[in-house]
Amino acid sequence: MSARGLMVGSVVLASVLGLSACGEKPQTATQRKVDATAYSGSTVKGYTEQGWKAGDKVSWEGQMRERNKGQNEYQR
Repeated sequence: MSARGLMVGSVVLASVLGLSACGEKPQTATQRKVDATAYSGSTVKGYTEQGWKAGDKVSWEGQMRERNKGQNEYQR
């Protein structure tokens, strides 16, 4: 093999290796993993609201409605 063929081959190899580093990994959508329901609550007293019962969905929804009052910019 001649010096010119060796040089062309090394340039081609370098460009192929250089371009392969620019490739993007495939992205696949995955389901969000949820450990527990939002209303199951915390066991730490400082993180819970007074009057809220952990595990009670109706109580949790009521607390969320109460918490969101006054946060609608269109009603101010």
